[in-house]
Amino acid sequence: MRYSRFIYRLFFSLVIVSSLLLSQTGGVASKGDVAVGKDGMATTAHPLASKAAMEMLQRGGNAVDAAVAAAFAIGVVESDGSGLGGGGAMVIYLQKEKKSIFINYYQQASEKINEVNYNPASDNKSAKTILVPGNVAGLTAALEKYGTLPLMVVLEPAIKYAEEGFPLDETLSSIILDNNELLSKYPSTAKIYLPEGFPIQQGEILKQPELAQTLRTIAQQGRKGFYEGPVAEEIVKGVTENGGMITMDDLKNYEVIIDEPVRGTYRGYEILSAGAPQSGAAIIQAMNMLENASITKMGHFSTSVNTTHLMAETMRRVYADRTAFIQDPRFAYVPTNGLISKDFAAVRYNDINMASAEPNDYRKTKVGNPLPYDSKAVKRSVAPAEKKQSLKERDDVDDERSYKKDEDPFDNWGKKKKASSDESSGDVKEEGKDETPDFKVKDKDEPEKQEIESSQTLRDPEHYFALNAELAEPPLLEGDGHTTHLSVADKSGNIVSLTQTLGTFFGSGLSVAGVMMNGSLSNFSTTSAINSIEPNKRPRSSISPTIILKDGNPFMSVGSPGAGRITATIIQLIVNAVDFGMDAGENNKAPRFFCQKFDEYLHYESRFSPDVIDGLKKKGHNLREHGEFDLFFGGAQIIMIDPATHTFYGSADPRRGGAAIGD
Repeated sequence: MRYSRFIYRLFFSLVIVSSLLLSQTGGVASKGDVAVGKDGMATTAHPLASKAAMEMLQRGGNAVDAAVAAAFAIGVVESDGSGLGGGGAMVIYLQKEKKSIFINYYQQASEKINEVNYNPASDNKSAKTILVPGNVAGLTAALEKYGTLPLMVVLEPAIKYAEEGFPLDETLSSIILDNNELLSKYPSTAKIYLPEGFPIQQGEILKQPELAQTLRTIAQQGRKGFYEGPVAEEIVKGVTENGGMITMDDLKNYEVIIDEPVRGTYRGYEILSAGAPQSGAAIIQAMNMLENASITKMGHFSTSVNTTHLMAETMRRVYADRTAFIQDPRFAYVPTNGLISKDFAAVRYNDINMASAEPNDYRKTKVGNPLPYDSKAVKRSVAPAEKKQSLKERDDVDDERSYKKDEDPFDNWGKKKKASSDESSGDVKEEGKDETPDFKVKDKDEPEKQEIESSQTLRDPEHYFALNAELAEPPLLEGDGHTTHLSVADKSGNIVSLTQTLGTFFGSGLSVAGVMMNGSLSNFSTTSAINSIEPNKRPRSSISPTIILKDGNPFMSVGSPGAGRITATIIQLIVNAVDFGMDAGENNKAPRFFCQKFDEYLHYESRFSPDVIDGLKKKGHNLREHGEFDLFFGGAQIIMIDPATHTFYGSADPRRGGAAIGD
C-alpha cells in the first residue's frame, strides 16, 4: 500500500512541478543548464523558490522583493538548510543609485549564553546550540528599506507551500532519511518529517501547517509577529525547556546590521562581498593573490597542474589568515583593509613555491601579517591570553554528503549521522570528553581589554596572536554545513546575492511553532579568543554572497553553500568567469577542488585530468577523489548579465536540486 502511494505521489509531484515550470513565460533550466531572460532572472536550490521570485517580478516587484520571497519560500521547501529559525546575509546592488548594500542578519548569541552548560562533543546537535535567529528580521528589513511590494504579498508563496504542501524531491527525502535519528529526537520535529514514525518519502506531499500559521502571523504583523508576542513566547519556552537559551529580550532587541560590503577588484572587475564576520574578505584576498599570475596562459585548473597548485597554495594561506583574523568586528578589531590589500596579497603570493607544496603538511601553513597594510591598525583592543598554544585549527564542519543516484536511500535510514573521514577529513574533530573542554564564557572578573601599540605587532604577527588568540584546537563545529544560496536580478539592473543557513542539516533538530531552529552555537570556538563565544556576539561564518561589477554594471551574482568550502568554490567560479570566459552553465559544470590549511588533503572531483593528478602528487600534495559532480563542493547559484543586450543568464548547480528561471 505504501509503495503504491509512493508511486502515485511521485507521478503527481512530477506533474505539479512540470506545470509550475511551464507556467513561466521565460526560460527554465536545471542541472546546470542555462536559462535566459530579458526582464529578470532567479536561480535557487529549489524550483518552487525560483518560481516564487519570478512571481514577484511579474507582479511589478524588484529584485529585493523577489529575493525576499524566494528566501522565505526556500525555508519551506528546503527546510533542512534554512528557514525562519536561521540567519544569513545578502549583498544588494541598486543600479540606478549605483548603491551597494551589505545586510548582516546572522544568528547571535543570547545575552544569557553563559548560563548554557554546553559540551561540543555531546551537545552539537541539540537545543543547546540554538542562537537568536536573524532571518525574519533581515528579510523584513531588506523588504522595508529596498523593496516595493507589501510583506503580505511577498509571503504568499511561502504560506502556500507550507499550508498546501509540496512534493518532496530526491535531495530532501534523502537528507530526511539520513538524519532520521536527529529528526526523531524532538516530537515537534518528528511529527513533521516522520509521520507514523516513518520518514516521509520522495514524491509524498509535505505539509507544515504550524509553519504556515507562523508565516501568516509575520505577514500580518511584520517583524513583531516573530520577535514579540505569542510566537516569540512559544520559541523561548520551547528552546529553554529543551536546554537552550533565548530570552524575550534577545528576540526583541535583535538588530539587523546594514553596512557597505567589503570591496575589491580582480582584473578590472569590482567584487562586492559580505563583510566580517562573514568571509568576503577571504575571497578578495585570494583574488588579489591570483591576480599576480597569468592564469589564462597557464591553463584551466582542471587541465593544468601549475594552475591547480597555485590556487591550492593560495587557498591554504587565505584560510589560515581568515581563521586568524576574522570575527565579529563589534567585539574585536578585524584588519579587513590589511587582508584585502594588494600589497599584502603580493607578500602572500611571493611565499608560494611553484615547485612543491610548502610546507608539505597543510596544517603547518603559516599565518600572514596583514597589520602593516591596514591603515586603521594604529591602536586596537585585544584580550590578553594566558598562554600561547600550538597553531592547530579545524575550520567549518558540516553534514554535506553525496546522494548517489543508484544508492538505496533506505540504506541510510536509522543510521547514526557521523563524521566520515572519507568525505570531510579534517573538518570534524573526533568526539571524546577528554579532548573537548566544556563550553566556557569569559568570566566577568577577567582583565579588561587593553590598548597596545601597533608597532610591536606590525613587526611580529606571532606577538599579535599571543595577545589576541589562543591558537589551540579550533571550534569543534564552525558550521554552515547545510546552507542555501539564491541569486536574483530584475529588468532595472538591480541584483541580489543572498545566503542563509541553519548551521548544519536541520540545525539543532528542534522545531518550535513549526520553525526549525538553528544549531549555530557550534560556529564559535571553545578554545580560542578569536571567534570566542560572548553574549550578543555573532560567530564567524563562511557564507559569502558576492556580486561582481564591470564598469559599474552588474556582471555576476554568485554564492554557494558548503561550509568551509564556500570560499574555495567562489574563488573558482570567479576564475572561471573572468579568466576563462565561461558562461553560467559552463561555470557551474566545471570540475571543482578544495584545499585549505586545516585539512590533510586536496579534494577534487574525478573529472580532473589524470596528468593534473599525477603532477599534484609529484609536487607533494595529498589527494582525495570525489564524485564527478559532488555535493561536497557546494551548490552554487549563478546569474550573469550581458550589459550590451540586457540579457540575463542563470544556472543552478547540477550538484544539487534547483532551477534557474528567466522572464
